[in-house]
Amino acid sequence: MSNRAEKKKGFRGGLLGTAALVCGLAIAGLVLAACQPQVIEVEKEVVVTQVVSEEVEVPVEVEKIVEVEVEVEVEVEKIVEVEVEVEKVVEKIVEVVVTPIPAQLPEGGVKTIPFMTTESDPESVAVFQEIIAEYEEDHSGIRIDLVLTAHGSEEERLIAANAVGAELGVVGIHPEYLYDYVAAGYLLPLDEMVDGVGRDKFKLGAMLSLEGHDYAVGYAGGTHSTLWVRKDLFEEAGLDMPTNYDELLATAEALTQDTDGDGDIDIYGIGIPAAANGATRARFKSFVYQNCGDWFDKEGNLVFDHPNVLEALNNYVALLEYAPPDVTGWSWFDGITAFTAGKIAMHPYGGRLGYNLFRDKPEMRENTTVIWYPVGNQVKAGRGGYDYMAVSANARWPEETKDFLEFFFTGDRLARFEMTVPGHLIPPTSELEEAIFGFDHPYVQQYGDDIRTLFESSRYNALPQLQMGAVDVETCTFDPAYNPMPWASEIIGQSISAQMIERVVVGGESPEDAWKWAYTEMQRIADEWKAEHPDWEPQATQ
Repeated sequence: MSNRAEKKKGFRGGLLGTAALVCGLAIAGLVLAACQPQVIEVEKEVVVTQVVSEEVEVPVEVEKIVEVEVEVEVEVEKIVEVEVEVEKVVEKIVEVVVTPIPAQLPEGGVKTIPFMTTESDPESVAVFQEIIAEYEEDHSGIRIDLVLTAHGSEEERLIAANAVGAELGVVGIHPEYLYDYVAAGYLLPLDEMVDGVGRDKFKLGAMLSLEGHDYAVGYAGGTHSTLWVRKDLFEEAGLDMPTNYDELLATAEALTQDTDGDGDIDIYGIGIPAAANGATRARFKSFVYQNCGDWFDKEGNLVFDHPNVLEALNNYVALLEYAPPDVTGWSWFDGITAFTAGKIAMHPYGGRLGYNLFRDKPEMRENTTVIWYPVGNQVKAGRGGYDYMAVSANARWPEETKDFLEFFFTGDRLARFEMTVPGHLIPPTSELEEAIFGFDHPYVQQYGDDIRTLFESSRYNALPQLQMGAVDVETCTFDPAYNPMPWASEIIGQSISAQMIERVVVGGESPEDAWKWAYTEMQRIADEWKAEHPDWEPQATQ
């Protein structure tokens, strides 16, 4: 599963920076449609009846105006300036009709479909290539162009490509930009494709829908509601696995140790990020949910200003006391690196950490297990979601692109992809979840219980940008209905909650002041959006 983009500036900011992005655009696999030369035949009837010394405007009706800048190199020996009077009266208005000639596929040519992905794991890429080869074998006139892109570039590439009319095909999107993309006309509906796969098979949140149409489908889910722990360190310290926040804090303190007596800490109890980025934002969401907090309620009213959220912030900051000092610069994979190096005893992450240990440090993997991440005392809920595939509206071959996407989601192909990082890439259907345990894979056979823990935790996951009001702050109940937050591109994309944490840990602000700044910013953004869309109504559905 792809990790989220770092500190996006929001869709509006992306649009403002489009000009700069376009100038530097060098997107592999993008195909700009070539303009065909136009031939215009014009008949003119001109009668000279008298001499007039005035300029005459000739009205011309056109269906399309084609402006072409041509650089012409001319050698001249002498420049002569001559003033000429044009003496004519036009008695007939000439109507010029320009009919564009559509680009034609050359005889024997193939239809090339760009397929952009941020999945860079070698095993994942290899399976992509296998599936592409299978499709191309049955579709001789089509070529799938696999384009590997960097994490955090999805929004910029989509905005820039649409600004210049560059061709895209299958693209990845983040759910906080759903409203913006649909409003801008960037995505094609996928209703028929979803029906072809089986609409009822998908879990809650695995499809991104708006105004009665499906625009993106989740191909792999992930969870940040699980905690990887060193069993051997727990046993040495005589500790039980924590089941709530108070126990987690005490455990983190007990496992923070100077093992060699030199006065320096050798092992920290836990590793959680504290930088203003998506990694910090993702970890903090579970603290808010489990402490009976949320961002907005189901009607779109701000609830981030509830005292429960401030308490969640204080809990996060308190836990950082037992984390390495460099967490202020951590992003997605830094915690995995620290855990693998034996620097931390606990780390919240999805299944990739366990699988990486199995592959690179099997002895450490034997002494490691995964549990529910207990960062609150009130609600069993946490952060989790899906990575999505969509079809760009400027796809040159839209029907063929949708067909390939349906091909990827049917048969055993998606399950084969999920098995490239077992337990981390959580299938979007319950049917595929069970299919995972049927694979003859040594990791599945040996660590099937850990995989089931990961899958089970995903049933209690939500995203504020998709399940607005997932937690009722008055009753402390968890109800993750599909209810997209239309102003999420700025609140989530700018990582306001992560900025809040950085302001405390790095900037030295009090938690209360940073919290007040955060909810004031969120309220401002929501108010501005609602003012521009007075007819908006929430979309809460099961």
